[in-house]
Amino acid sequence: MRRSMTLLAGAAMATALLASGCSAGQIAETAVKVPSVPGANGDVAGTNGNLSVRNAVVVYHEGGYAAGADAPLDLHIFNDTEQAVTVTVTSPDAKSVTLVAGALGTPSPSASPTPSATATPSATAIPSATATPSGTVAPSGTPSTPATTEPTPSAEPPAPRPATVRIAPGSFAALTSGGTQFVQLVGLNAALKPGENVELLFDFGGGQTLTLPVPVGTPLTLVPRGSAVPDEGGH
Repeated sequence: MRRSMTLLAGAAMATALLASGCSAGQIAETAVKVPSVPGANGDVAGTNGNLSVRNAVVVYHEGGYAAGADAPLDLHIFNDTEQAVTVTVTSPDAKSVTLVAGALGTPSPSASPTPSATATPSATAIPSATATPSGTVAPSGTPSTPATTEPTPSAEPPAPRPATVRIAPGSFAALTSGGTQFVQLVGLNAALKPGENVELLFDFGGGQTLTLPVPVGTPLTLVPRGSAVPDEGGH
């Protein structure tokens, strides 16, 4: 009986030591977990709340972007203050930064429509002999010429808008390439490849600014890898 009590006491002490080891000097798995959504995050402390940027990334493009190319961005801006703010986004890594309306890959609502074949005047629109006033005859030997219409000059594309957005108190702006509007870097100063960053400056007004290094995003699907089987001709 005494031996059984000794064994039980030893087991209880071992359990206590294991429990103390888990709580002292051990790092929980959740403490080092990497966020599932990549991107840059930043905050600016205001007088009555915080201004935040979340998940700012350059939209992934296979092979990256060449120098002089345009690069769309995905980001969210939160205004957790009691006043509306106007945010302006700039970057030293591009010629300019603009706010683009419409989802990426679709024409902007303000763009002028492309003329189609249905827009060409049909033959019935050309004045015919029936349009000549009754009782009058065209002089003989004088060829009749159809009336000509002056071409209408096409409308010029709208000027790019600065990347400026106004956010109401307690609200946010979702600026994504798949949404109604997004921020775009115009004319990159240098080539931009996956794994590299661009610098963005967010100006909230009143001297409140935030500078973030924004990475190129990851592909939505796995990039295919080459075959691991060695070439038979190399033997």
